[in-house]
Amino acid sequence: MKSFASGIAGIWIAVAALAQAAEPTELFRKEVTFTGKGDESLVAVKLDADVYSSSQSDFADLRLRDARGTTIPFLVQKSQEVRTQTIRRRTWTSTKPTLKPLENGGLEITLKLDEHDPAPNGLSLVTPLRNFEQRIRVLTSSDGQAWEPASADTAIFDYARFMDVRNDSISFPSTSRKYFRIVIDDVTSEQQSELLELTRHLRGNDETERTERVAIDRRPFRIDQIQFWQDGTEERAKSDHKQNYPIIGFKVSEDTKAQQTIVEIETRREPLTSFVLETSSKNFSRNSVLQVPEQHGVKKSWREVSSTTVSRLDFQSLKREQLRIEFPESRENRYRLVIDNRDSSPLTITGVAAEGNVYEMIFLAGSSQPDELTYGDSEATAPNYDTASLRVLLTENVRPDIGQLGPEVKIVGITSTGFKWSSIVNDPRILTVVIGVLVVVLGWALYGAVKRIDASEPPVP
Repeated sequence: MKSFASGIAGIWIAVAALAQAAEPTELFRKEVTFTGKGDESLVAVKLDADVYSSSQSDFADLRLRDARGTTIPFLVQKSQEVRTQTIRRRTWTSTKPTLKPLENGGLEITLKLDEHDPAPNGLSLVTPLRNFEQRIRVLTSSDGQAWEPASADTAIFDYARFMDVRNDSISFPSTSRKYFRIVIDDVTSEQQSELLELTRHLRGNDETERTERVAIDRRPFRIDQIQFWQDGTEERAKSDHKQNYPIIGFKVSEDTKAQQTIVEIETRREPLTSFVLETSSKNFSRNSVLQVPEQHGVKKSWREVSSTTVSRLDFQSLKREQLRIEFPESRENRYRLVIDNRDSSPLTITGVAAEGNVYEMIFLAGSSQPDELTYGDSEATAPNYDTASLRVLLTENVRPDIGQLGPEVKIVGITSTGFKWSSIVNDPRILTVVIGVLVVVLGWALYGAVKRIDASEPPVP
């Protein structure tokens, strides 16, 4: 019994030692500087990559102290910004166009805007047709005599046979000129029928001849309306301020059996919300899944956080792409992007760009300016500060002074002394030691039990 108790005690001694030494916590500090405007200042300091890399996911370990070592209450919040967007403020239909057929099969359309029409930023050719491509030139004039290009040659198109992609609009710089001329090259286009006529000649059961015929329809390019529009801008509601973050690196590998391209991305735990692929590949559309690591005890796996389709269409004058993978804000060291290739060739990935939210620390600084920000204690709990005054000032749109963080300095000789039972169940080294010691103790106990049983049995006469 004493041996068993000694074994259990040994287990806990080993566990405690490993739990303390498994992942030693390093603490760091950064000097905080700002230019105050008086005895009291509202200050905003943007957190940087060093803080993101070493702090807890909820910033519970951040501490702000002044030159005397007194703790200063603060708020950590996402930085917000007001964005503007371009909208079509007004759209109107032109009337009484003049048409002139051209010798090369093209068409010239001349229009004059009314005196009260606003200066347009573009026009649209409204057509009921599908599956077309037309080259368009737009010219402008102030008197209907001398014409100048309003924009470069543009293609309008509808590729419904291949993909839901359509463009019937031409943009140009805003102009106060009232005369417009639209030149369309070859308004009668050839369209191949989607039906194939197949004729087979048989002699008995054997096929002696096969004839295939495709119908070609010469179809005029019909225009129902010509609409002009005027752009405008409007302020959107406040949204999260985004910025680009450099990644540490990425690695691309191919899973030929699953027909997938695997892109592993390493970061510094910034609050990321999207990745943008850089690739030299063209004309593709692939499903992709973004994953983050997940651990349950000693078992490690990948958890899906986002799925999207990455694509690029680069055909003649048509250039469109969607290479952004968006996901809920995440602060991980590693990400894995899985791209399904099916039977197509793998994409050539040349780079990965990252974008994410910006967090800032808001505080009130008195005449004694803050001296340092400390962070890195993985066992720290979030402080419960009185931040009501800070929230009121932010609600009243008080503009804070901008502070700066200095270089990162490691605090030597100080480590976290906290202990969490979760560090035991999540550390495979500790579990290995526990299991090993239990096996030894159990074996020793069974050996002792067998010896006692042998000793208690009476001798055989």
